[in-house]
Amino acid sequence: MDRTLPPHLEEVFLHALEDRVFSGASLLVAAPGDILYHRNWGATFRGGKPVSDDTRFDLASLTKALVTVPLYVWAVTTGGLDLDSRISAFFPPGLVPPGKAAVTLRHLLNHCSGLPAYHPFYLELIGTPPPRRKAALLSLILGTPLLDAPGRVSCYSDLGFLLLGMILESTFGKSLESLAAEILFEPLEIKSLHYRPFTAPTDPEPLPDIPTAGTVEFVATEQCPWRRRLIVGEVDDENAYCLGGVAGHAGLFGTAFGIFRLLSFLMDVHSGENASWSQAVLREFWKMQGIVPGSTWALGYDTPSASGSSSGVCFSPRSVGHLGFSGTSFWIDLDRGIMVILLTNRIYPKRENEKLKAFRPLVHNLVMEALHATSKR
Repeated sequence: MDRTLPPHLEEVFLHALEDRVFSGASLLVAAPGDILYHRNWGATFRGGKPVSDDTRFDLASLTKALVTVPLYVWAVTTGGLDLDSRISAFFPPGLVPPGKAAVTLRHLLNHCSGLPAYHPFYLELIGTPPPRRKAALLSLILGTPLLDAPGRVSCYSDLGFLLLGMILESTFGKSLESLAAEILFEPLEIKSLHYRPFTAPTDPEPLPDIPTAGTVEFVATEQCPWRRRLIVGEVDDENAYCLGGVAGHAGLFGTAFGIFRLLSFLMDVHSGENASWSQAVLREFWKMQGIVPGSTWALGYDTPSASGSSSGVCFSPRSVGHLGFSGTSFWIDLDRGIMVILLTNRIYPKRENEKLKAFRPLVHNLVMEALHATSKR
């Protein structure tokens, strides 16, 4: 196959840089185990260093799909967890309110627990001593009213994935950072996916004590009005920031190649080429659940909607993917074995920038059309 990036796709990215859709981007397109295109554009911020294959992006909510959900696939595979266990089984008696007693892990993973999408807990947490923040956050989430009974409404929820991360940590007695490293990144020899833990301060303005990363460059996210500084190499999500950069819904940094390595492993499990994890379990996670009529969610992964999907119009219905608030995404077409990873910093310098909404499906359409044209030659 011709591995030269189609000229019209190159032009689209150059135009996006001029239009300030982002300051930097990375695109990786792959067939099973084989990279077809891998190209970078722009800079870490305007006037910064050029984006390279090793430049780290804040992956935002891709943390859900690249850390939290794979850890649940592993935990269900090994028998450590059951998808239909109620969350009350993981916390001290009486801690989970009666109205949430019926919420299960499956509900949380499918975004149908009834929990709302988001709440700025950081405004309360920042004044709490760091060692007590996780317990305080758990209490706040469990005390948040449900939108409806579990299984009745579909609402993409950060709150649900914050709970899922805490359940993993309490069940296995290790931090998410340690679990991700031991179960995912180290066995797969992936060095370019990682959290960036630090000691969270009690004031949002001082720079946190984030460990240096040698010569590794990070793409800037936003000029944060709360922290009053440009965020570079520090988790953008404020709730994750208050937890020291490690959470079930956000906090992961990485490269397109690192994501490719992890997703390639999962694709091999799904196809039966790798039997180290259960094929049946992963297929359940990648299947649209149908709990809430009209919902496109599988378990922690989205599937293409009938119209207006970020995947564009060329991915088959049997595809899975996820988006990140910072401007990151991946989509996998399970019928064709095609993977498209698109990383940008669309929230630089301000999160109000919505231009990526039109750009992302355009790129997916152009990529899939180019691959289709090449395969017919």
